[in-house]
Amino acid sequence: MKSQIISKTILFLAILTLSSLSLSGCKKEGDLKFNHKLHVVENEIECSQCHTATDEGKMQNPSMDTCGECHEINMDNPNEDCLVCHTVESSKKDYSVERAAKEKPKSFEDVIFSHEVHDGLECTTCHKGLGEAESLNSIEWPRMTTCQQCHNGEEAPKSCATCHEKVRKDVPPESHHGDWAMHHGFESRFDKSCEYCHGKDKKFCQECHRTKKPKDHIFNWKTTQHGVEATHDRRLCATCHVASFCSDCHRSQKPISHKAADWIAFIPEPRHAEEAIKNFRSCNVCHTTADCLRCHSNIILRQEK
Repeated sequence: MKSQIISKTILFLAILTLSSLSLSGCKKEGDLKFNHKLHVVENEIECSQCHTATDEGKMQNPSMDTCGECHEINMDNPNEDCLVCHTVESSKKDYSVERAAKEKPKSFEDVIFSHEVHDGLECTTCHKGLGEAESLNSIEWPRMTTCQQCHNGEEAPKSCATCHEKVRKDVPPESHHGDWAMHHGFESRFDKSCEYCHGKDKKFCQECHRTKKPKDHIFNWKTTQHGVEATHDRRLCATCHVASFCSDCHRSQKPISHKAADWIAFIPEPRHAEEAIKNFRSCNVCHTTADCLRCHSNIILRQEK
């Protein structure tokens, strides 16, 4: 019964996770359809033919007049031909355009950038893969690592103030407030931006984690949680602990599961057999095959009919 409950719980969490991923992955359709691959690669149209920069260095999206230089457009009599570039959502609003492409990430809110200053660079230097983009939603905004190819302190300045209005190396980002200490470990597994301020040698992490327990190491961590977490990802444990740390403790103290009444019981099914089938590697932390044979050499194991 217990194993059935656990299995159903795991299945429910898996479905919930997949649902959230699929919802977060949905991209809201904009008001325009545009194929950069068709225009830039196949028809060899220069980016500057459609995009022009303002005096402040801000790149402008093409207007209807710009598109009209190649496309026949009858603004007085919209018809199904408009759907070559406009989406169905746009047609419902008299072909008005409120949002052309996906919005910029929040990390771009304080970015200082002038296309005029970067005029000597090819567009694809920063907008990688642009020539293969077949929709506006598939265009990727430049990453910080792209900027750092030039902003390395030699070819161009690398200080935060060069490109950011607010972000500074000695000022924590807005995300680092509240319960950030509780969640930063999870975020660091997926986002490598920590390295920009804290370095790549993990010295910053070790200075804290070797002296302070993680937030999840609460009062019942030793008795109920650490074994499950270690089974999922032992590499995280290795940040602070060596293998002997586990064996030194478990050789003198039985795991909490070993104290259950049915751990070695013959009827019903012994729990230790079930756990060994699930993850025999955990058994090997303390036991060898010889330990099993001491009992099982004199016991006839029940076979499934």
